[in-house]
Amino acid sequence: MKIVTVISLALIFCFNSTVFSQYPEKESFSKNELTEKILNMKSDKFNSLSEINNKTAVTKSSRSPGLALLFSLILPGAGHFYIDRMDVGKYYLGVDAASWLGLASLNIYGNDVRNQSRVFSVEHAKTANAGGKDDDYYANIGSYDNIYEYNNDKLTRGEYGLLYNVDQFYWDWDNLQNQKIYESQRKSSERIFNTRIVFGSLLVANRIISGISAYLLSKSYNKKSATLNIEPELLYKNDYSFDGVRINMSKNF
Repeated sequence: MKIVTVISLALIFCFNSTVFSQYPEKESFSKNELTEKILNMKSDKFNSLSEINNKTAVTKSSRSPGLALLFSLILPGAGHFYIDRMDVGKYYLGVDAASWLGLASLNIYGNDVRNQSRVFSVEHAKTANAGGKDDDYYANIGSYDNIYEYNNDKLTRGEYGLLYNVDQFYWDWDNLQNQKIYESQRKSSERIFNTRIVFGSLLVANRIISGISAYLLSKSYNKKSATLNIEPELLYKNDYSFDGVRINMSKNF
């Protein structure tokens, strides 16, 4: 009986040893080992998120150099605005505004001087108020004392088509000094009007230069590796437990 009992206990012990040997003992870690394990987990997750970040770089859309050129030809600086370079475009826009202002000012001033000379001719040359007078007429009254002197000169030259009707185009200066004053005013108005070509040329040149600048800057813009970077950051509490993810966004220019 004792032998049977001993054999039974031995079999039970062996069975229990076999069964419990299939389950590993629970690991126990020191505080330093636990910290190191959490940091390793953090590093693994960050590497995974970094791979995602490499796929989330958003490239800036390109800009058409042709459109940039066209916009600046229409309005200097518009092409630079199109490619987000108004730091350069503002100068072309400023030159364009100044040119238009100068052109308008010369028009106003020239018209004022010319009108003064024509009013002067009415007072001192008794020019007719009838319409149909062009710039050549007002140039002629500054060169001849009266309409009769002018018509006689044209008859002598055989230029019959240039004769003036006396009733419609009459003039007769009261004295030579006033005639010279008038002619001086008229030529002054012409010089003012001729100066407009400076601002007109500047308007054209500024558009061409602005267009070329916008075109070149647009090509440079497209070559830039301007990206929008999205960088995830893992957040942890003081006890190293996971607390969430923060997304950091940065844009390179």
